[in-house]
Amino acid sequence: MNSTNRGANRAVILLAGLVLLVVGLGALAVGALPSVQTGFADQAPGAENTVTDWLKATPLAGTGHSWLWIAAAAIAVLFIVLFVVFIVRQGRGHTRELLADAPTEHGRTIVDSSVAEHLLQDSLSSRPELVGSHVSTYAVKGTSVLKVSVSCRRGVSPADAKDLVEAQLLALDELLGTSIPALIQVSGGFRTRTAGATRLA
Repeated sequence: MNSTNRGANRAVILLAGLVLLVVGLGALAVGALPSVQTGFADQAPGAENTVTDWLKATPLAGTGHSWLWIAAAAIAVLFIVLFVVFIVRQGRGHTRELLADAPTEHGRTIVDSSVAEHLLQDSLSSRPELVGSHVSTYAVKGTSVLKVSVSCRRGVSPADAKDLVEAQLLALDELLGTSIPALIQVSGGFRTRTAGATRLA
């Protein structure tokens, strides 16, 4: 219901987790296993010499330093920028505009999302079948979509709770004179949890 790319989100989390896991296991093995510690001590000088040779073989004209440092810094900055952009984009998608008519010579009619959210919230909060509810509005591919999340009381069927929410949405459609796309999410414990009950009308 927002602009967060779930696939990219999971891929980044998986990649970061794997890197941290490998580094952590490697550090643990070097510190705890004598054989690994000995092998690391034996290989470290050779690896250091190899890196030193690379740096000497790639001098930056007249500076006495290797251009590999500049390349490494540029890559690091690029990754930092990409991660910052990725983090900033998380969770976006909320909109404050539910409906907007095309401009005419008399002006333009705009319905704020808070109007629908408050109406639905007030009507749902008075229902004894529900222990909690939350209404929010998202922009999905240029269309405003309501997300209605409710928690039903123990013993209440999720299907009945969904029907109750749909009835309130139909009343809202009648009030506004148009059908608003909506996602209904019902929860109420491990046995009654149901997600993704969607009304796209």
